[in-house]
Amino acid sequence: MPPVHAWGVYADPLRAAVSAWKDVGRRDLGVVLTPLLAASVDGALTGVGWHEGVVVVVPAPSARRAVRERGDTPMVTLCRAAVEELAGSTGPTLRVAPALRHVRRVEDQSGLGTVERRGNLASALSVIPLWHNVIRGRRILLVDDVVTTGATFAEAARALRAAGSGSVVGASMAATQRTRG
Repeated sequence: MPPVHAWGVYADPLRAAVSAWKDVGRRDLGVVLTPLLAASVDGALTGVGWHEGVVVVVPAPSARRAVRERGDTPMVTLCRAAVEELAGSTGPTLRVAPALRHVRRVEDQSGLGTVERRGNLASALSVIPLWHNVIRGRRILLVDDVVTTGATFAEAARALRAAGSGSVVGASMAATQRTRG
């Protein structure tokens, strides 16, 4: 799993806002969530010392089923808004590239434990062929809404590296608190 920077803890009210935005179609909450994602992106870039050059921002892909049900790809839209918010600030040039796709059906991750999530996503993602030249050798900032176990970030980073990307780091709006036992 790549290093991942999260803006906050996945607890209410952030949990409620992310859930409503993603699962209930409350795209109007993008105005609230965009600055949080932009801050996380900025924090991730600062954390790895990427202050110049080009960084390719790759949103975690939505499952085909989710795209059909929702009618859109909210993570791509939010990534573009966060990158636009950071435009003009000091730092690297950010380019959004929805370069990942599912190559097989996966189950909904909610309700699955760490081992089940990893198994569910094992070899489930690949880079879309048209994006290979864009990501090859480039620094990649992988973005997802919430990091829970890290399974999505790990599988996405694996797919990007397999396609020849350079270093991969992650950013999310929220992270679940880990508990033991």
